[in-house]
Amino acid sequence: MRIVLLIALALIAGCGSDSKQPAFADLHAVNGVVSRGGQPVKGGTIQFKSEPNKPEFLINSEVGADGTFTLTTVRTTDSKGERKPGAPAGSYKVTYIPVVADQTTGNLDPITLPKAVTVEAKANELKIELPGRKK
Repeated sequence: MRIVLLIALALIAGCGSDSKQPAFADLHAVNGVVSRGGQPVKGGTIQFKSEPNKPEFLINSEVGADGTFTLTTVRTTDSKGERKPGAPAGSYKVTYIPVVADQTTGNLDPITLPKAVTVEAKANELKIELPGRKK
């Protein structure tokens, strides 16, 4: 009877709902400033989408009132949403999402940079210049 119980416990432990998650690539520190017209933006969010896109990871940061950001990478495929500082080296499509605190201020649409941004396998200090406002 003990053997049957031990086998059943081993099977239950081996069949956990936490399936093997994709591993984080080597991450590199990425911080910088988001600006428009040479002036730092005041808040918002910045997202980096890898090219090609890897939806199992989300790379983003809140943008501070002084335009600064520090990227983190989140594994989206597990219930814990494990977050680590930095981003993998590679090419990224970058999107800035403005603060939506005051909807009367004009364009609140996300702004995607026309050119890809590269994260190198080292500490990265990026200056993200947003295109001018459309008139």
